[in-house]
Amino acid sequence: MSRFLKIMIVLLTIAAVATPVMAEDRLSLGGQMRVRGFYLDDGKDNNDNTATFVDQRLRIGGKLNVAEGVSITFRFDETEGKWGTRNANNENRQGVRFIESETGMQWDRAHLDLDFGTFQLRAGQAYFGAGLTTVIDTQDAGIQLVAGPVKGFFVLDSNNGGTNNSDNYLAGLVYSQKIENIKFEIIGGMEKQTETYYAKDESAADGDTPQSVAGKEVYLIGANVVASFDALTLSGEFDYFTGDAATDVDAMGTQLYVKADLATSETVHVGAQGFYALAADDDEVQISYLGNSFGDWKPLTQSGVSSMSGEVGSHYTHPFSQVFKNAGLIGLNVYSTVKVNDALAIGGAASYLMPEDDDMAPNDADSAIQLVVDSSYKLLTNAYLDATLQYTDVDDNTDNDAEIVAGMGLFVNF
Repeated sequence: MSRFLKIMIVLLTIAAVATPVMAEDRLSLGGQMRVRGFYLDDGKDNNDNTATFVDQRLRIGGKLNVAEGVSITFRFDETEGKWGTRNANNENRQGVRFIESETGMQWDRAHLDLDFGTFQLRAGQAYFGAGLTTVIDTQDAGIQLVAGPVKGFFVLDSNNGGTNNSDNYLAGLVYSQKIENIKFEIIGGMEKQTETYYAKDESAADGDTPQSVAGKEVYLIGANVVASFDALTLSGEFDYFTGDAATDVDAMGTQLYVKADLATSETVHVGAQGFYALAADDDEVQISYLGNSFGDWKPLTQSGVSSMSGEVGSHYTHPFSQVFKNAGLIGLNVYSTVKVNDALAIGGAASYLMPEDDDMAPNDADSAIQLVVDSSYKLLTNAYLDATLQYTDVDDNTDNDAEIVAGMGLFVNF
């Protein structure tokens, strides 16, 4: 065998071994597998007001670094659904290889990122958000540009193409800056929806709630600030909405959020959150965020300890308009978290909420209280056992009792 041939064989062998290593270096993966169990008593006076169930989800996300300044990001959820879920043919599909219907694979992130140095471009299916209260909160297909302190994005929710209706879309512009220990943002946004469509392509005759409203055109301007002083962090946000909630229906929203968080020691945090939102008039609809609420902001039920908190029951996503609907909100939430040791952390939160205008509150509600206790215990490296207990009681003219949620889950992060 010639020396040249021997050298070529050695080089090819090195290349064959090195190629998988190079490919692996370009790809980074992460995610979570969870299995959770819940008990829910909704407190309603009927024959079926309790439920127990177990669900699971495998979430995998990754980033492919194609070249310097070029990357692709993806994320999907697999087997997400309750144990024993059946399809339209009444067949139990949880135990087979390919899961059908709503328990199948769901891709929520698939976007490219290009870094040109002076600005960064993102295009594809991604999450677009802004504000301490996620006042812009949507997951959809769109494009985003970031140049220094300015971020702008355009999200296309529905393309009506050759029809007479306009497209459904959301646009946002955010200016952010940090000066020593103070950070602030100025936010502008607009959401326009001219097409009414229904879940699972059902028609209005089927009685399904529309996911968008014809004639909606809402504008937002807001600002927030975060100031850090050693162990104390103070933050606040003010947001204002105007425009049309639907054809011939005005949109409104004036809301204020404040928060104080204090680390009393290396293992203990205490804090408080204040909420205020003006109520709508009879001919108005109160708006508290733009988008499809994918980020699921739940400040009343999440102390920051357990991944179980606020997942089931009255967790009041975006509470400004969800607790008392068009009646506005006046509320206070206090919380505390304690790291007992290297393995165990516990937390708790208590909220007292009132409508800003009693006359607009559903079921003549006067107030609501919510109590949450949760914990997280490290079983092994990256493996946790989380638990939560949630109590919600609304003072209104119904005969409903308090709602109780209890849950426990296993989580493995990777």
